[in-house]
Amino acid sequence: MYKRFSPHNHTDKGSNLRILDSINKIESLVEYGVKIGLAGLAITDHECLSQSIQVCKLQDKYPDFKIAIGNEIYLVDNREKGIAFPHFILIAKDAIGHRQLKELSSIAWMNSYYDRGLERVPTTKADLKRIVKMNPGHLIATTACIGGELSRNILAMEDARKVGDKNEEVKSYNNIVNFMQYCIDLFGEDFYVEIAPGASKEQIIANNKLVQIASVFKV
Repeated sequence: MYKRFSPHNHTDKGSNLRILDSINKIESLVEYGVKIGLAGLAITDHECLSQSIQVCKLQDKYPDFKIAIGNEIYLVDNREKGIAFPHFILIAKDAIGHRQLKELSSIAWMNSYYDRGLERVPTTKADLKRIVKMNPGHLIATTACIGGELSRNILAMEDARKVGDKNEEVKSYNNIVNFMQYCIDLFGEDFYVEIAPGASKEQIIANNKLVQIASVFKV
């Protein structure tokens, strides 16, 4: 019987730098995780690692409860204005993975730019691949929420299918295949498909397809 580990969590300090996203206080989040019997959880604030020191302090306080340092990055092909900024989860497995998170975050912030009234801090797929490939096996990755590239393409494919746009349907399908192959090549067995709880029509559509895709790719 495996205990559940929660890989995607936000805090009031880390995830509110640019947008208001969370009211969770990290201490309360960890205490609640312990209370409900989780094996542990990861702090994955939006392109922010500022809670790392607090994570280490809480880990000393709860030695039997694993608290991981992670980051919800915005993973893009190129840094351009007007593009989407799909979410992607990275979690450090060890100290090397933590250094990789810090390097990736530094690159993202040093190359930040303003687009549509907000400071954007994306990570390019090329930068992620370069840093991981130099020393692989130290990061866990997940496809993130419905704002991730995988779910976005699932919904785009479904919309195209409904209106009979075969070209867009094939384009989204190919995007899904290419994205999965990129992630599997980069992270191997440390790559996971994330399914989020939710009752919205879009989330249900995405979840059903995510299960199928995970099965096909044996992820």
